Amino acid sequence: MSDCNSAFLAACFRGDPACAAAQLREPAWNWEHLCRVAADEGLLPALGGRLANSPVEAVLPADVAGFLAGVAALNLERNQAIGRELECAVSLLNEAGIEPVLLKGVAYLAASVYPDPAARYLTDIDLLVPAERMAAAVEILAAHRFERDERDAFGDFRHHHAPLHRTGSPDIELHHALGLDRWQRLLSAAEVIARAAPHRLGALRVRIPCPEHLLVHLIAHSQLQNSYNERVWPPLRAMVDLVLLDRRFGADLRWDRVAARFAAAGHSILFALHLLQVQSSLGFAPPVPLTLGPLTRFRWARRQLLRRRPALRYVDPVFMFSTVLGRRLAFLRTLLRTRKGIRRLLSQIAAPGHYQRVWRNLIEGRGR
Repeated sequence: MSDCNSAFLAACFRGDPACAAAQLREPAWNWEHLCRVAADEGLLPALGGRLANSPVEAVLPADVAGFLAGVAALNLERNQAIGRELECAVSLLNEAGIEPVLLKGVAYLAASVYPDPAARYLTDIDLLVPAERMAAAVEILAAHRFERDERDAFGDFRHHHAPLHRTGSPDIELHHALGLDRWQRLLSAAEVIARAAPHRLGALRVRIPCPEHLLVHLIAHSQLQNSYNERVWPPLRAMVDLVLLDRRFGADLRWDRVAARFAAAGHSILFALHLLQVQSSLGFAPPVPLTLGPLTRFRWARRQLLRRRPALRYVDPVFMFSTVLGRRLAFLRTLLRTRKGIRRLLSQIAAPGHYQRVWRNLIEGRGR
């Protein structure tokens, strides 16, 4: 990946046309490479809109402008198809007396976090249901041709049921929690459900997490749920989501409560590091004071160094341990809590694919 592409994208989404124009003069500049990077970041559908009415639009090649317009149009069609699949699933769940809580991308679109619904790329449909209703939710969807994805040998032990989908349609993940282990102290499913606001999809009934919970989930997903490399290289789309959440909810978004929640869960440093990265990339000033003690400053400097010199991750023991083993060891604790988990673990010990993935993660560092 060329640094000028990343810098151009960040400049576009923070509204810095001078910096964006400066990247165009770089010897390595290539519009095709930019589109690939934007696609990797999940921002390709939004790029055309960000370039419109900016100084860059005047030098945008006609074929690139046409391509970006076509991507946005196709993504709108895709999101509308995902919306229809969401409505189908919600209709079935409502019949069983279940009002699911929308999570992540589908929640942002329902809450109008993105003014242009064509700009947000969706990968799947995430729904939160009470743990005691999970079996009923799965049963009713399975009875209507939603098939379980069997590729994950440990799918029964995640914080969501194995993905369900119909042929040619996006996956639906039914969550009983927002995450495992460390998540429970940060934000429980019961609290999200209790404070979620009712919302209508036509005649259908869903709920949307309160602004505070949307923000906590967004930050924690990037810093705790994603693999370690994405803590050093947070997805730019997630940072754009954060800025738009703040813009959409304004004073209703209690940043002080979000900061206090991370501090109470022992994650104040991760909270500060994430906001520092959003500020560095998108110019978004932290809405709450950040306590930058020596450890936070050291970890921020280390992240910046890894971002500038990605090859250093191979000699960084913390990065490599966290990437290859950290999440697996945390998940191991979940498996060892039940006999079913232990049996599943023993059945997979000899599976060669597992060790191939570990080795690939080690070699690649799960980085860029």
